[in-house]
Amino acid sequence: MRRVAVKIAYLGDGFNGSQIQPSETGLRTVAGEILDKLILVDHVPEDRIDLRFSSRTDSGVSALGNVVAFYTEFKDLGLLLQALNSVSRGVYYTGVAEISDTFNPRMADKRYYRYVTPSKNIDLTRFTEAAKIFEGHHDFKRFAKNETGRSTVMAIDSVEVRTGDGVIITDFCANYFLWNMIRRIMAAVIQVGNGMSSLDDVKEVLAGKDATFGLAKPCGLTLLDVTYPDLEFWRPETCPYTKRIDRDLYVDAMRLDFHRSLNYPEMRR
Repeated sequence: MRRVAVKIAYLGDGFNGSQIQPSETGLRTVAGEILDKLILVDHVPEDRIDLRFSSRTDSGVSALGNVVAFYTEFKDLGLLLQALNSVSRGVYYTGVAEISDTFNPRMADKRYYRYVTPSKNIDLTRFTEAAKIFEGHHDFKRFAKNETGRSTVMAIDSVEVRTGDGVIITDFCANYFLWNMIRRIMAAVIQVGNGMSSLDDVKEVLAGKDATFGLAKPCGLTLLDVTYPDLEFWRPETCPYTKRIDRDLYVDAMRLDFHRSLNYPEMRR
């Protein structure tokens, strides 16, 4: 067998998070979907697959560039991507790289996240100023879920804010992020943007004041990419999931027309 790293994408609303849950819960997860399909197309026993994730995502959080590592019997990695995409339900397999047995997908060089929030009733200047507070080296104790034994002192390389069609897009880059960190940061930033909190409020909590701004909705968060030094992912020249994309775009178009019709009844004519 060979060990591979595979780039994956998925919409978070189809899963109860990335990490596998006990079978008796009946919860659908990204890991569970991948394991089921690997067993189906690769015929490798589950205990030999050794599935590992680069980044854990909570229920409702999406990914365009998460990374998983596992063992496979496939010799042709292009066929591996084709096979997985042909049977997958909700997970897209976008790129692949052969790796050593010692490769740890969690030891990434950089991680990139995006949070999208509606721009209605948001002051963009205040919103941007609040987001920029979090750049650099800080103790994020009040902006992360407690993980025993893990330091909360770290650095965010960059926080970039821009506007889209009725939304505000905030991009983050760092070596790693703490659990719930971006959603807690964004809860604070949104409160400043809509006037519920001040910049000083955020600065005080970041400096150690015992307070919290809550947790922003998971549906706004997407893991954009995970990169590694000296590791390049191969992508086939022909997209291995074109038919799935066409089908999903059709469904999206129907949903968009439906929701627009709810707001604008004249569009039903």
